Amino acid sequence: MELFTIHASKDSEWVETHGISPTLIVAKANSLHKTGWDVHITDAIGRRYGPTRFNEVLSFDRKPPIK
Repeated sequence: MELFTIHASKDSEWVETHGISPTLIVAKANSLHKTGWDVHITDAIGRRYGPTRFNEVLSFDRKPPIK
């Protein structure tokens, strides 16, 4: 299970949101970004994903093949 954190700031306000669903984290991050927040996502080992790399986070949502 991967843990993701959204870090967002705007007008001296900071917001941090945690989640395990890549799809929901990316949707929330995109929503914040579109409303003028400075946003990035970090994963459990500290890799940082800015708005141009949000789609990379979605690759963690892949389910293993059914055998």
